Amino acid sequence: MISAPLLRRCCRLLSRRAGANRAAWTRRTVFLRGGPAMATGGKSSRSSIHRYTNRLINEKSPYLLQHAHNPVDWYPWGQEAFDKAKKENKLIFLSVGYSTCHWCHVMEQESFKNKAIGKILNDNFVCIKVDREERPDVDKVYMTFVQATSSGGGWPMSVWLTPDLKPFIGGTYFPPEDGIYQVGFRTVLLRIADQGFHRYSTDQRWHVPHFEKMLYDQGQLAVAYARAFQISGDDFFADVAADVLLYVSRDLSDRAGGFYSAEDADSYPTAKSKEKREGAFCVWTAEEIRRLLPEPVEGASERKTLADVFMHHYGVKEGGNVSPAKDPHKELRGQNVLIVQYSLELTAARFGLGLEQLKTMLAKSRERLCEARGHRPLPHLDTKMLASWNGLMISGFAQSGMILGKEEYVSRAGRAADFLRGHLFDVCSGRLLRSCYRGKGSSVEQSAVPIQGFLEDYVFVIQALFDLYEASLNQGWLEWAVQLQRKQDELFWDSKGFAYFSSEAGDSSLLLRLKDDQDGVEPSANSVAVANLLRAACYSGNMEWVEKAGQILAAFSERLLKFPVALPEMARATVAFHRTLKQLLQGRIPQCCEVTAQGRGAEVCLDLASEGLAVCLGPLFLPSSRLLSAAPQKEKILKICSAVSTPSSLQTRYPLHNLPDSRRAHRLVLLPCLSSHLALALCSLLDS
Repeated sequence: MISAPLLRRCCRLLSRRAGANRAAWTRRTVFLRGGPAMATGGKSSRSSIHRYTNRLINEKSPYLLQHAHNPVDWYPWGQEAFDKAKKENKLIFLSVGYSTCHWCHVMEQESFKNKAIGKILNDNFVCIKVDREERPDVDKVYMTFVQATSSGGGWPMSVWLTPDLKPFIGGTYFPPEDGIYQVGFRTVLLRIADQGFHRYSTDQRWHVPHFEKMLYDQGQLAVAYARAFQISGDDFFADVAADVLLYVSRDLSDRAGGFYSAEDADSYPTAKSKEKREGAFCVWTAEEIRRLLPEPVEGASERKTLADVFMHHYGVKEGGNVSPAKDPHKELRGQNVLIVQYSLELTAARFGLGLEQLKTMLAKSRERLCEARGHRPLPHLDTKMLASWNGLMISGFAQSGMILGKEEYVSRAGRAADFLRGHLFDVCSGRLLRSCYRGKGSSVEQSAVPIQGFLEDYVFVIQALFDLYEASLNQGWLEWAVQLQRKQDELFWDSKGFAYFSSEAGDSSLLLRLKDDQDGVEPSANSVAVANLLRAACYSGNMEWVEKAGQILAAFSERLLKFPVALPEMARATVAFHRTLKQLLQGRIPQCCEVTAQGRGAEVCLDLASEGLAVCLGPLFLPSSRLLSAAPQKEKILKICSAVSTPSSLQTRYPLHNLPDSRRAHRLVLLPCLSSHLALALCSLLDS
């Protein structure tokens, strides 16, 4: 982990060491004031005639391919570009983004497709394009620089490097020309000016979104809403989780079983349109809604149509409901972004309708709009499939399936896990691969040189396999998770400073091996690793993994104490670390018996019915319990349940993290004739 002050000092030191012949480049580390750093979708015209083609045409990444016909001589990240920069003694311009990022595409349209700007770039720089989803290691290194030398960051990320890959100036989106408050990209290129930076502020009402839909959001939100239902019993949360999973199944699923990365924010408003617009697929005019929902409402207190009720409930206005302040490019003028403006009860009272009648009307209206929207041009689909994001989505399906009692969700999670094993796992080396791509027809393709998995790929896939095991009790998923955990330890563990590095050792193109110390749009890999290690230890009895979990918490303890809000997932894992995980076993034994086990053991209950315990546990929120499938033989049950004593040295070496008494005996109560009702009561008691 590198603090911002330390990184600033490092950057200044790197600048001084760059050499006298580069003094003009590395006078100081600065961060340039650009425009708003926002991540949404893209602009393009329908023309298929390309005047320019660069090296990116040979890549698989949808983002890189989107730039393959720029008049910029783009290189992918690699040795060819590095060698050219050193040979010609040129600076490197590094541009990082992703295929569904709206402001990435705005900058492409305004600057990277501009011949004059392209000439400046080609004459003076070696230009490199990076897909942040393909190479999160590269993105993290230079985003750390950008954030450390400013108050923020974002995409597109624009960084200038010396030929030896050391950053000295960074920014995000730049307009092509100077504005009243913004320096233009042309000016930056010609002068490498000294400016500051400010970041875009999102809508406080959560009304106007950035319209791209990212897979990692869908996976995490499905889990969040399913758990909210589990805790509250409110069907609203279950309905939202189901809607999320329906969308992913319909729009982000590959025939082979994997999940695509994202859907773009921008699309053509109509089949005849020549320019894409942000949100065009999702927004509505009042006129469209009135045309689609003309029927009068029976039983209403006034003479109203379906459109009147729908427009009231979802905040639709005749002139559009998007504030000009939230529409800098005037793409949403006259359009409406649907938002639930009133509760069902208030809308029903406003029109004198029954609650069930209103629900039926709104559902019917949404279906009709959905059908109409199906005739619009679809947004661009990023068909890259990433191991880490697929892991998050597998967790979404597996946990939702268990909580909501939907076997089809668990089956979909299993199909995606099979896809990972078939396309993103090297059986010979035992390693995960980072990405694969939709090919022609129903084929799945790999890059010519496959990208090896990063730490985040391992932790999210391992987490997914644990979730899938608990939802299905298929022993194969548990065995693969344990295998991957061992490989993760081998590739990424820092035996000196503890915790895991984000990338493997040995990549000379990376200046630093980092350890993320902040949960962002995805939890940091080390945060998830703590929970994974505790689960792996609970399942396997390998207490070295408990020790590793303690070492990670010790490595991040200062950060946790001073800024716990930066690591909420690790804070949650810390709670689990200080509580004994209970093992809830399901299986058959010949007769009722009692045994005693030493160490971080667990109370255990069994249910005779083959599915009984898993089904009855679904509605319960038991964060301190783990569900296992017990083998029929008593000896195998004891092998699974009994744990090696926790090393007493842990108490001495990590005094901030007081472990439970390692010598305390835990009673394992094996109950072969447990009813579902009794199981619910007992499991709740055990988790308390």
